[in-house]
Amino acid sequence: MSNRIMKKTLASALAIISAATFVPGSVIGTTIVPTAITASAEVVSGNYTYEELSDGTISITKYNGTESKVEIPVKIDGKTVTKIGNQAFMGNKNITEVSCTNDSLTSIGEFAFCSCTSLKTVNFYSNASKTTIGRGAFASCTSLDDIDLTVNYDAIEEGTFQRCTSLPCFYVKSEVKYIGTSAFQGCTNIKKLSFHGATSIGKKAFYECENLSTIESIDNDANFVDIGDYAFFGCSSLSELPSKSELKTIGNSAFGSCTALTKLDLHNYSNLTSIGNDAFANCKLLETAVFPESLTTLGKRTFANCHALKNVELNSKKLTTIPQAAFATTGITSFTIPEGVTDIDGAAFYTCKSLTKVTLPKSVTTIGDKAFGACTSLKNVVYNGTKAQLAAIAVGSDNTALTGAAITYNNSSASTYPVVTNVLYNSQYHQFQLTWTPVDGAQNYGIAVYLAGRWKVQTQNIAASNTTFVSPKLTPGKSYKVVVAAKVNGKWDTSNLSKRAVTVTIK
Repeated sequence: MSNRIMKKTLASALAIISAATFVPGSVIGTTIVPTAITASAEVVSGNYTYEELSDGTISITKYNGTESKVEIPVKIDGKTVTKIGNQAFMGNKNITEVSCTNDSLTSIGEFAFCSCTSLKTVNFYSNASKTTIGRGAFASCTSLDDIDLTVNYDAIEEGTFQRCTSLPCFYVKSEVKYIGTSAFQGCTNIKKLSFHGATSIGKKAFYECENLSTIESIDNDANFVDIGDYAFFGCSSLSELPSKSELKTIGNSAFGSCTALTKLDLHNYSNLTSIGNDAFANCKLLETAVFPESLTTLGKRTFANCHALKNVELNSKKLTTIPQAAFATTGITSFTIPEGVTDIDGAAFYTCKSLTKVTLPKSVTTIGDKAFGACTSLKNVVYNGTKAQLAAIAVGSDNTALTGAAITYNNSSASTYPVVTNVLYNSQYHQFQLTWTPVDGAQNYGIAVYLAGRWKVQTQNIAASNTTFVSPKLTPGKSYKVVVAAKVNGKWDTSNLSKRAVTVTIK
C-alpha cells in the first residue's frame, strides 16, 4: 500500500478530534480531566499513522487496524520506531494482546493505551538505556490481568494503571524510584505488591485497592522513602506492613480505613521521623502499634476511631507533642508518654473509656482541654517528677478523670518528701542533728515529734535552703520519733508520716 502524506492544519485537526481523543490535563479529586491535543504532519502506512522526529526516527501516533493481537513493529517504512505517541491506541475496543520487542523504544506516551477495555495481555521488551512510560499509559484497561514490562523505566507516572480493575499483582523493579499520584488507584483486584529497592510513593498511589492484602519485600529490601497522602487509603484487605524499611515519612491518611490491619510494628523503621494527620485513623481491627525512637512528629487524629487498639509503645525520645485527638476513641488500657513530650493537646485521649493508667513524664508542661475527657476508667496516674512539678502543669478544662485519679510519684532524681540521711548526737549538750534530702518546690521545712499518740509540730520555719536541724537540749536516755515535713504550694506534706519517721535516743 502506497504512503499518503496527510498535512493537517491546526484548525482541521481540532475539527476532527472526537470526544474520545482527550488526555488528562489535571486531576480534580480522583477524576482525570481531559484537555485536547494538537496534531502535526503525519504519515499513514498500513495499520499505523506516524510522525517523523527530528532525529529521523518515528513516533506512532495512531493505530488504524482492527486486529485483536498487535505486535508493534520495530520499523515502519524503513524508519526505526522509538516512540509510541500520546493516545496512540487510546479507546481501542478490539485489542486483547499487545507486544513489542524493540531495543530502540524510548517512550510509551501519555494515555497510549488508555481505555483499551478488551486488552488483557501486555508484553514489552527493550534494552534501551531508558524507556519512559507516560501518565495514564494503561489507565482504565479494565481487562488487563497480565503485564510484563521488561524495559528500563525508573518511574511509574501519574495514573499509569489507574482503574485497571483486573490486574492481580505487580512487581516494582529496583530501578523504580517513584510511583506517581493515583498510579494504581482503583485497581480493585490487585492482591499483591512486590517491591525491590528504594521507592517514593505518591498521593493516592494505591487508593482504595480494596483487595490488596500483601506488600512483599524482595530480599528484605523494600526500602520505601516516602509514602504520600492517602497512598494506601481504603486498602481494606491489607493486614500488615513490611517489618523493615528506610521510610522517612508517612503522609496524611496514608493508611486510613485499612480495616484489616491488625498490627503495626515500626520499631525497625529507624529513619522514620514523621507520621501525618489521620495516618491510621479508622483502622478498626488494629490492636498493637510500636514506634521507633527516631519519630519526631505525630499527626492529629493518627489513630482516631481505632477501637481495637489496646497496646501502644511510643519509644521516641524526640517527640515533643501528643497532638489533638491522636488516640481518641481507641481501646488502650495503659499508656506511657515518653520523656521529652511537653504538650498533650486537646482531646488527645478523648473517650478512651478503657484507659485505666497513664504515665506522665516530668517534661510535660501543658495538657489541653479534654485531653483525657470522658476517660471514665482512668484511676491511676504515675508522674515521673515531683509533686511541685506536677502542680506547675497547665491543665485545660474537662480533665476531671485525670485530676481525680490517684497519683503515684516516680521520681529518681529528687524526693517527693524529705528523707533523713544522717543523724548526729552531741552527748555533751544532749542534742541531735538531722540532715535530709531537699524537695523540689519546698517553701520551708518543719520538724514534727510523735507525742502522746499524735504528731506535734515543734519547728516549722526552717528555710527551704537549709536541710539540717539541731535540736535544743533534751533529757538524756529519752527516745523520740521524729519526722521532717516540707511545705509545697502552701500545704504541708503529711503523707506516710509513720513510715518516714526516724527514732532518736538522746545521749
